[in-house]
Amino acid sequence: MGPLTRAAEEYLKGETSRFHTPGHKGRGGFAPFDWGELWRWDVTECAGLDSLFEANGPIRETERAYSRLYGTEDSLISAGGSTLCIQAMLALALNPGESLLAVRGVHRSAVNAMALLDLHPQWMLPSLGDKTGLAGAVSPGEVEAALACNPRLKAVYLTSPTYFGAVSDIAALSRICQSFGVPLLVDNAHGAHLAFLPRNLHPMALGADLCCDSLHKTLPVLTGGAMLHVGNKAYASRAREKMALFGSTSPSYPVMLSIDAALGYLEGGFGKDGANVTEQMERMDSLAGEQGCLLPEFPLGDPWRLTLSASPLGLDGPRLGAHLREHGVEPELVSEEFCVLMASPCNIQRDFLRLERALTSLPRGAAHSPKTLSLTLPQQKASLREAVFAPSHPVPLEQAVGKIAGAMVSPCPPGIALVVPGEEIDPDTAALLKSYGIFFIHVLH
Repeated sequence: MGPLTRAAEEYLKGETSRFHTPGHKGRGGFAPFDWGELWRWDVTECAGLDSLFEANGPIRETERAYSRLYGTEDSLISAGGSTLCIQAMLALALNPGESLLAVRGVHRSAVNAMALLDLHPQWMLPSLGDKTGLAGAVSPGEVEAALACNPRLKAVYLTSPTYFGAVSDIAALSRICQSFGVPLLVDNAHGAHLAFLPRNLHPMALGADLCCDSLHKTLPVLTGGAMLHVGNKAYASRAREKMALFGSTSPSYPVMLSIDAALGYLEGGFGKDGANVTEQMERMDSLAGEQGCLLPEFPLGDPWRLTLSASPLGLDGPRLGAHLREHGVEPELVSEEFCVLMASPCNIQRDFLRLERALTSLPRGAAHSPKTLSLTLPQQKASLREAVFAPSHPVPLEQAVGKIAGAMVSPCPPGIALVVPGEEIDPDTAALLKSYGIFFIHVLH
């Protein structure tokens, strides 16, 4: 039992009359929301229960335990997902008006945060050479060249692992960033478990200055539970201040308690269970390949994620998804061509047996090739902030050529923004958008 859970349990033992938020007073809501014990544990910043953005009690103890677990200068709880952590990272590392090197493929929350903070991204494409056409890892050589060409760049920001499982060489990127004196910021939302693999691939172990973990994506934590990890002590003193700048003043205690409750598991039996997940998913990956599925060939990948296309078997993404669902398997993503499946130690043997039966019973048809991506970055005609806050309106795609985008368009896959606010929609970009079934786009007035 973690520090915050012990404190909450002591509070509940007192059977206190709750003249404080939330309004359900620990007694529950109306049908069908009969969540039993959950209502009791949904408390607030009562005496002894600490306060997230002024933490100096049990919340702080839990954070310090996570910091030891991940080997960081500091680790701060977020009940607002990685979105809050991304906002804080960017606010910590950069001042308004500054520029950063950002690898295309960032989450929408990062683009929004850059607009709010008036940051100026210089975009760089990740590797697109894989036969699947999915966004891959980041080239350290290209990052080094970009930093050498533009001394105004004050940080490097990237996503690793990607949504499709590509992991970048964070150690090499960290060395490059250190040589130029700029921080490395990593959106590791899908990689909280990477610290517990036999080969530790977590950004904090490989030299990143700041990173976020969406604990809830791969660990037994409630949705919204995340962590901001600080690797560079220069950012430690102001990290909570930046979290408070964007975070809700009413963070969810059930979410924070789930983070606290997971602590003992991570410190104890998680390693053995994690090794079993790796073994099971590597077996599923091999099995999918034996059946003829198309799989990404990333140099380094997340072993808990299976990304596959059955296009060589004549199945598009929706048909593959339907086949998986017929066998009781619900994927993380079903796209036009691909399905993504994510595992965790909370998947039981029955889950893997169902997936195995689904993969060994795939129907066959006429093979086809998935769409490949040929992308050039559009020209930036207005700053991100100007474009996001300027009036915009939707127009048919054929009328958008030559106009400035007022919204981000990022189909998944490829998981790369085809256009971001402030960029000019040229004929090639319009054609690419159309190929992804996008026929209207917001443009500036």
